[in-house]
Parts: sequence; C-alpha cells; structure tokens
Amino acid sequence: MPGKSARIGDIFEIKTPAGLAYLQYTHDGGSGGALVRVLPGLFHSRPADFAELARQKELYFVFYTLKYALRDNQTEIVSHQHVPAWAQPYPEMRWPGARDQNGKVIAWKIIKASDPLSLETHRRTPLVNSLTAEQEKLSIHHIWPHPIMVKELARGWTPRRAEDLRLQDVAAATGREKDRTSDGKSAVKPMRHYLYFPKEADARKAGEVLQTRGFSVEVRLGADRENWLALATKTPPKNEASMDGLRDDMETLAAELGGEYDGWELATGSLGLPGGEHITKIN
Repeated sequence: MPGKSARIGDIFEIKTPAGLAYLQYTHDGGSGGALVRVLPGLFHSRPADFAELARQKELYFVFYTLKYALRDNQTEIVSHQHVPAWAQPYPEMRWPGARDQNGKVIAWKIIKASDPLSLETHRRTPLVNSLTAEQEKLSIHHIWPHPIMVKELARGWTPRRAEDLRLQDVAAATGREKDRTSDGKSAVKPMRHYLYFPKEADARKAGEVLQTRGFSVEVRLGADRENWLALATKTPPKNEASMDGLRDDMETLAAELGGEYDGWELATGSLGLPGGEHITKIN
C-alpha cells in the first residue's frame, strides 16, 4: 500500500540484505519520527500470521522516519494489529548523557520516549553513571532514517550490542582511512557540514542521526544567537558523484527536522580537485 498514511498499530515490512524485518507503529513522535517496536526475527518470506507476531515481545523501541519511508516506497504496510498492553504507554529509554574522547557513552540519562530532547530535559534529568540490570534492558533513544534502519536490522543491532557494533564501525572506518593513505596519499582533510535549526532539540536529533553515520557532531548556538548549529565532521567522499548523494542526504535530514542545510567546507584538494590548503564553502 505505497503512499498510505500510517496508523497506530500498523505493521510494516522492511527489506534487508539478511531478510524481511517487521516493525509496529506504536506512538507519534512528532518531528522526532514515529516510535516503533522492532519485532523479533528476520524472514525469507512474509509471515502468514501477523497477529501472532504482534503478540511477541519486541526487541527494542526506536524512532524511525516512517512518513518519509512510506512516501518514498521504501517500506510497505502489510498488516494492522492490536498494540500489546505493555507497549501502549510511552516506554522509558536510555539517552547518552556523556561520552569519553573515544565516543563511548560513560553516563546515561533515563527519559520517557515522550520527553522532548530539550535543554530543560537535559537540566532536570540526572546522570546515571552505572546502569542497573533493568536499565541495561531499556531501548536507546535514536532516530533512524531508512538506510540506517536497514543496516541495523540486517546486522542484528540491539541495545546490548550497541557498543560492540560501534567499535566495529570505528575499526572499519579506521581501516578504510589506512587504506586511503597506505598508497602514499596524504591524509585527507576533514569535511565540515553546517545544519541549522530553530530548536535545540531538533539540532540534537540531527546530531544523533549523523553520529550513527560516522560523523563527529558538535551542537551549539549559532552565530546569530537564535538558531542552533549541528556541525558535522567527517572525511569527505572520494569523488564528486558521492558528494552529490551526501549533499542530498544532508538536505533531506535538515528538512525532515525543520531546519536548513547551509553547505560544507573543506580543503580544496580533498575531492581530487586542484588547489592548496585554503577552505572552500559551498552552499
């Protein structure tokens, strides 16, 4: 049913390289996306009994850009089932409160999925330095666009595996960087992307998404003292064709969260173009 608007209780299908995955829409997260419960299992073919699947305990909850995935025919609604009683209230979730220099979360904040990611929420929510056994089972507050959802479903991401998988991503990125420099090429200068949002919460949501894509992100008040900047840094694509796709992704992410992508900057030689070490900004 491409193009159909989702209703609470809808189950939709996502195709991944490892099989078909199924999620159920449980809560409207507004600009934060749709809150969904990830149902267990990956399937070679569409299950015959979605009522039975919906009665199973979810693997975790996560925010997902469902509206845009349906619009772009990236997912399909395949059933509508009752949301189990335990999944009807907004769940508590873990939210990274502090990270070390290597990106590992060293303290958490426990919030309701309905809580806005605002400065006020930051201030009133205490840091938890050591999680209890029950808190370790909580879902992690993420908002995933469709490509990230596909990637994480295919590799069996769960909150308990999150740190191990992050380390795998870091090792893979480090390996790719070594490959790029082992042939005698000089180290590539990082590329910086500028995304602006009227609300701090939306800038932080954008930052969460970009961190899952391997970017280092700093969120701060912009120079105009009104809008919030999500400054994302990462090594640039290898060619201009890949850069076009990256720019489209940045523009889409900013628009989805009510902001604006204001362009990127890097040393001019980083995309294989002639030039020195001066910085070029492209809007």
